[in-house]
Amino acid sequence: MISKLALLVQPRFAAAAAALVLTALALPTTARAGTPLICHPYNIGAAKSLPGSDGDWKGVNPNYDRRNLVRDTLALLTSDTPVIVRMETMRRAAIYATAGMRGWDSKSGFNAEDRANTQAILEALQARMKNATPADRAIATFDVGFFIETLRHTGIEKSLNGFDLLLKARELRGPDAEMEFALALASSWPYRRDEHEQHLARARQGAKPGTLLAANLATHFSES
Repeated sequence: MISKLALLVQPRFAAAAAALVLTALALPTTARAGTPLICHPYNIGAAKSLPGSDGDWKGVNPNYDRRNLVRDTLALLTSDTPVIVRMETMRRAAIYATAGMRGWDSKSGFNAEDRANTQAILEALQARMKNATPADRAIATFDVGFFIETLRHTGIEKSLNGFDLLLKARELRGPDAEMEFALALASSWPYRRDEHEQHLARARQGAKPGTLLAANLATHFSES
């Protein structure tokens, strides 16, 4: 049976989704090992996000009350929030929603509460995208696409795909090196060589020295 969560999005790569597993897979040689949208926190400097922690490999605080997750996540994703800060907020949101990636450590997998939490965030983001003003449509579309891709990397629903929405957001936004960075990560697992290399090249081309983008490119990708 297809879950309600899966019905919220349209699959794009069925064969790749069927092969998804909950362990680290081989990535392109330019990327770090592990599911890239979950396993490696983004450097956001002093920017505000959901509670984090240096003592947990996932970079989250196990004491966070996830009953506040939808409200807190949407409050942080303002129209002025930089793309990379949005990415880290949604990465943390996906981990909190799934009780610290419960499905990776439990034979029973993710439970109904985990699915309800992820679905609630996704539905809220989709509603905001639907009602976005022209000025906010690109970033609202990005949020939906990136959160879906992040959920795909959790393994909670194998048919999820937000890649087309990320491409649409980039199209609406115009040239944006941080969105290209997000697309480079999303296209690295499963690896889509041509798309991945193009997005990564554009991200590097637009990264100015000393920026969060430059710092994250250095930690998430090696020079090739």
